[in-house]
Amino acid sequence: MAAETSQTIYIVDDDESVRVALTRLFRSSGRTAIALSSVEELLRCNGLKSACCIVADLRLAGADGFAIPGELRHIGINLPVIIVTAHDTEKVREQARRAGVVAFFHKPVDDRALLDAIDWAVAGTGSQR
Repeated sequence: MAAETSQTIYIVDDDESVRVALTRLFRSSGRTAIALSSVEELLRCNGLKSACCIVADLRLAGADGFAIPGELRHIGINLPVIIVTAHDTEKVREQARRAGVVAFFHKPVDDRALLDAIDWAVAGTGSQR
């Protein structure tokens, strides 16, 4: 499935180098990327309803990446959330499933696999615009 230029992906990671790298990746694939450093910053964004998905780190200052699906549901937004983390254990993967995360990747993530997961998640939720 080809990406559409209207797809907006929110990146939530407290590591600036990761935000920059993912922003470049998503923009090079024809998507719009908005990079943020915390869950709190994400929840203050006015454009969330027009996003296609969120790619977030697990360990963040304040709320962790697993909080995002629940926080979004709480404000009436249904977006797929993909977690990318350096902290990959079976326990963490189970937490991801329970939190409602649609995909889970260990850093460093393969670019093509992440883009494919985004396409799959967007197609599965009907969020593609």
